[in-house]
Amino acid sequence: MIASLTGALPSGRLEEVSYVLLSLSRAFGGNMLNWTRDCIALIPPQALTDSERSRFLTIISDASSGSSLGSLTDRFAEISEVCRRNKAVQDIVQAALQPHDLAFMVAPQHS
Repeated sequence: MIASLTGALPSGRLEEVSYVLLSLSRAFGGNMLNWTRDCIALIPPQALTDSERSRFLTIISDASSGSSLGSLTDRFAEISEVCRRNKAVQDIVQAALQPHDLAFMVAPQHS
């Protein structure tokens, strides 16, 4: 979801992503804040400053404490634009948030 907010999905989908993040933050509260902190910690400092990270966490915290969807969508849009400010930053952010490859073995099926 964080990758979607920061550029994996078109900015036109921001309201939908905001709604999901709002719902998750209200359902999981502090756990959501910890998860978000862990996610944005993956983004290198050349793409996101400490101030921008702090702003992101404040928005998630506000979501869990009852802020409206409209105000959160506007604030998420600001963070989204920061992460999309140019192609290099967007590539850095998306690479940092890309899921690790999952290795799995397919068990042979017996007839």
